[in-house]
Amino acid sequence: MNIYVHKDGTQYGPYTLEQLQQYVQQGSFSLQDQACHDGQNWVSVGQVPGMAQPATSAGQKPASGAAKSIRSGQRKSTPKQGQTQPQSSAKPSQGSSKKIILWGAIGGGLAIIVTVVCLLLLSGEEQEKTTATAEPQKETESESTSSSETETDEPASVSSSVALPSVPMLERISSDAGAVILIRINDLLTKGEKDILALLPPGLPPMVSKALEDPSSLGLDVSEPLQIHLISHEDANLSPTGGLAGKLSDKQKFMTTIELLAGLEAPQQKDGYLLYQPIAGAEDSELQIAIGSDFFFAGGAKEPSDREPSIERFMIADGEDGLLAKDESFSAFSVEKNDLSVWFGGDAILQSVGSQLDGADLGMLEGGSGNLNLNFEDGEMVAQMNFKTPNDEMSYGKGSFSNGILSFAPSDALLSLGFAMDLLKFIKFAEKEILPEVGQELKLDEPVDELGGLTMRDAIDSFTGEFLLSLTDVKMPDPSAMGGLPGGPPADTETDPFGNDALTPGEADPFGDPDMQGGGSPFPGPDGGPAGGMDPAAMMMGAIPKPEFIIAASIDTEKWLKLKAAPPLAMGLGLAMMQGISITEKNDFLLLASKDHIQATQSGSVGNPISGAGKEMFEKNDFVLKINVAPILKMDLPLPPGGPLKMLERISHLEMASNSEKSSGSGTMKLVFANQNENSLSILLQMIKVIQQMQLTPELVDELEMEGDFQFE
Repeated sequence: MNIYVHKDGTQYGPYTLEQLQQYVQQGSFSLQDQACHDGQNWVSVGQVPGMAQPATSAGQKPASGAAKSIRSGQRKSTPKQGQTQPQSSAKPSQGSSKKIILWGAIGGGLAIIVTVVCLLLLSGEEQEKTTATAEPQKETESESTSSSETETDEPASVSSSVALPSVPMLERISSDAGAVILIRINDLLTKGEKDILALLPPGLPPMVSKALEDPSSLGLDVSEPLQIHLISHEDANLSPTGGLAGKLSDKQKFMTTIELLAGLEAPQQKDGYLLYQPIAGAEDSELQIAIGSDFFFAGGAKEPSDREPSIERFMIADGEDGLLAKDESFSAFSVEKNDLSVWFGGDAILQSVGSQLDGADLGMLEGGSGNLNLNFEDGEMVAQMNFKTPNDEMSYGKGSFSNGILSFAPSDALLSLGFAMDLLKFIKFAEKEILPEVGQELKLDEPVDELGGLTMRDAIDSFTGEFLLSLTDVKMPDPSAMGGLPGGPPADTETDPFGNDALTPGEADPFGDPDMQGGGSPFPGPDGGPAGGMDPAAMMMGAIPKPEFIIAASIDTEKWLKLKAAPPLAMGLGLAMMQGISITEKNDFLLLASKDHIQATQSGSVGNPISGAGKEMFEKNDFVLKINVAPILKMDLPLPPGGPLKMLERISHLEMASNSEKSSGSGTMKLVFANQNENSLSILLQMIKVIQQMQLTPELVDELEMEGDFQFE
C-alpha cells in the first residue's frame, strides 16, 4: 500500500503502512492529518486501514524507517501514472525544495542564522515527549533468511561492522584546518528564544516553535557547541573544503527527521557510519550527511571527488593527528566558553584566502593565529579578538595614548577617534609590504615641489604618531541664516578669536586676496558693485551644519614649522582659519579647533577631560573609536519618526579598541544598550523585528522629502 500524507500545505510520501505508523508514533504526523491510501480518496490518517492495529505484528521486530530501508533496499517512489493526486497546490514531489530549505539552514553557518535556521529546518513535530515503541520480539526463521539474503545482495561496505573510534568531535578536526567556528546554540536559545520565535514568518507548522523550545525533539544535543571547520584546498584557487558537526541525543529521531524533511533516500552503510546521498544544491556545492553513533557531520568540497574522502577523514579520525593535539593556540581556544567563537590559523588558510583577494600576498602572516569571540551579555554585546603575528614587524602600535594628548579629549564627546603608532616602524613596514603592491613606485625621499622642496619622508617625520579627533556637537543650520541677514560691524579688538594678532584697520589681508579684503562679497550687484541685502556666500555657509571639534596631533615642532612654511600648505591653513578654524602649536601638539574649543587650544587642556573608565580605555589601547548615540539623538537631525528613532534610542554607545604594541595583540568591540537589565541578543532581535516591519509609506516619504530635502525615486 502506497500512502501519501498531506500536512500543513505540503505532501509527503509515498510510505508503507509500517512507515506511517512509525512516523505517527514519533509525532511527525498526527491521526488528524490527511492521507490518501487508494490513489483516489483523502481521509484522516486514523482512518487508513491498519492504522488502528499495533505498529508491529506478532512475530515481527520493530525497525526504523531508515534501518528497514537499508535491509530491504527499498527506495521511495513516485505515484503511479493515473492515480488521483491530492487536491492541493503542493506538488507530489517535494524533494528538491525540501533540500534547498534544509541546506539553506545548515549552510547559514554563523551566530543567530545557524541557531534559528538550523533548528528551524531540521525540525520535526513531536506530539509526545516520549516515543511509543513495541516490545522487541524474535524474528521468524523466514524473516531472518530474507534479511540475510538482502544483505548478501548489497555492496561489501554495507555489511561491514567496523566501529568508529570513540573520539570527541573537536579531536576529529584535521590538523590542516585553517578555521574553526563554535556556536553554543543552547546558550543562544536561552538568551533569545522568545525573540527568535517572534521573527519567524507566520504560517509555519507548530513543529518549528517546538523545535526551538526543545531541540531534543529533533534528536539534537545542543549542550555541546555546533562546530564548523574549513580546510584549504591544494589548489589555492579553489574554495576550502569543510563541514558542520553536531552532537545527537537520539540518532534515529534525527535520521527520521532529515529523511522526512529533505526527501532523502535511505543511507549507505560505511565502515562504522551511515552516509546519505548528496543533497541537491548549487553546482559543485552539494553536501552529504554522515551519521556516527552519537553525532552527525555534514561535509562538502569544491571538487565532488574530494567530498567523500573529506567526510571519511572526519568520521574515522582517531584524534592523534588532529588540530587539538597539534596546535597549542587551538587547544587553548577550545576550553573557552563563548556564545560564538572563531579560531583561525595563519599557515593553513592563507594561500586560499589570498587567491580569493586577487592574489594578495599574505605570506607575512604565516605562522600567525588568532580568535574572535562573541558574547551576548545583559546590556551589552561584546566581541573580542586576540591575534598573534609571526613576528613583530606588524606590531607598530604604541600601546597607549599619552596624558598630553588626552588633555584635549573631552569627556562628553559625541565621537572620539584616535590612534597612537610608531610611525617610523610603520613606514618601514609599508615600504616593504604595502608600497610594492601599489601600481606606481612611491618615492619617499625625492623632493616635492608642492612641499617647498621637502620630501614626503620629511612631511611624515613632522608627526610623532599620536592623533585624536573629538566631535562634541553638530549645530544645525539656523533657518534665518538662509535669508542672508546683514553682518554686524567689524570687531575692534587687538586679537582675533583664533589667538593671533588681529588686523588693524586698513591692513592688507595676509593671504593677498583683494576680493576677500574688507569682508566684501565676491558676488557683484546689478550695477557691478557689491550686492546688497542677500549675500549668496552667507546663504551657502548658513545652510551647512557646523561641527564643533578639536583635533590634536603630536608633532616635532621644529620640523612642523618648516613644513608649515611650504606655500601650498600655508595657503590651505589660511583658508581654514578664514572658515573659523583655529590652528595652534602648543606643547609639541598641533591643535585644530572650532569655535567652542578655541580656549582649550590656548590653555593647554579642555575644560572636562576624560577620566575614569573612559581614560583607561585610551591608556590600555593604541586605537580607540567611541560613538555616544544618546546625545546625537537629542540633536535636531532629519531622522524619520517612529520605529527607526525608537530603535536607536535603545543604544547607549559603541566602542572599539585595540592594542598592537606586541606580536600578541587584542581588540574589543562593545555595543552597549540603555537597558542594562535586558540581554543584548534579545534587544538585537527586537531591533531586527522593527527593521522588518519598517515600510516607506507615501506619507512618510512626503515628510522626509519636506523635512530632510530627500528625494525618493
